[in-house]
Amino acid sequence: MKKRFYSSFYGGRQLQNTYRLIQELDELLRSRKAKYVAHPTICVGNFQAGGTGKTPATLWLAQELKKRGYAPSIILRGHKGRRKKAHYVKRTDHPNLVGDEALIHTLHFPTYIGRNRTAVCELAIDMNEQLNHILILDDGLQHYPLRTDIKLVCTKGRGFWNDQFLPFGRLRQLPHNHIDAILLVGGDENYRNWEGVPIYHFKHFPTLVSGKKEPGLMVSGIADPQKFYNDIFPLIGNNTFDSWPFPDHHKFNAANLRRIESKSTIYNYRVHCTAKDAVKLIPLIEAEISPIKLSVWDLEIQPVGDVQPLLDVIVAKMEEVFDNRTSKQV
Repeated sequence: MKKRFYSSFYGGRQLQNTYRLIQELDELLRSRKAKYVAHPTICVGNFQAGGTGKTPATLWLAQELKKRGYAPSIILRGHKGRRKKAHYVKRTDHPNLVGDEALIHTLHFPTYIGRNRTAVCELAIDMNEQLNHILILDDGLQHYPLRTDIKLVCTKGRGFWNDQFLPFGRLRQLPHNHIDAILLVGGDENYRNWEGVPIYHFKHFPTLVSGKKEPGLMVSGIADPQKFYNDIFPLIGNNTFDSWPFPDHHKFNAANLRRIESKSTIYNYRVHCTAKDAVKLIPLIEAEISPIKLSVWDLEIQPVGDVQPLLDVIVAKMEEVFDNRTSKQV
């Protein structure tokens, strides 16, 4: 089973074994004093580096649990943000301080960031007195000092079981079945389980949050820009596929804005982007008094098929924690 995750190229397996050794040593050292926090904690993580749909999956799950009477808080590191200590995210925070994903979450739910996820969870608990308060981690499967009650792994397309270890693939951890479920976005719907772990299927649905559905330049700083372009291209009536991808979590600057203006002139400055890009572009457009007109798209996910068994497992576990956990440190 493990051989499939390694390269067949000469020297490739040795490099991958070196990476795996470092990862497993890190896990061993940092998990020695791992602990739970007082409130139920769900991790929406991945085995792979890069975009696997964690953020939309986190929002979908939080919305579903809110419908069932729970009060979710979102916990994440704040990737690409300067803030390292535990911090409650406000809508007015700058993306360079807290990261773009945190600002997306805070539009919907109380959101907290910080490098030490245990400390972040404890801050969220201290700031929330609701009896039904729960914590949902956007990423964190490799944050070993924190024990979580439910572990969900996100993957896309062909699935992590067809991937390889870094640096030849995107696997950052050896896949294991010590998880509760797999959320597969856009993959083969015939897959029902992996190593005994149930697979639940989802599809992306682009939703226009603001702006107009009209021809424009497509701009993105996300892990899988081609998917975004393919989704919205037929919806905006472009005659040509006119796009400009940036690196994931790109920090847009004034020079970028000038070039976007130039490339979008033929579209009367209409630019299409994701919500993750918009939280960084909007303040820049306002500061530079730019003529750019944004159409902002949210890439939501929705289940394909019955996900009630998954929600039943999560709710049962949360109720068990509410009934039995009486200390912030277990």
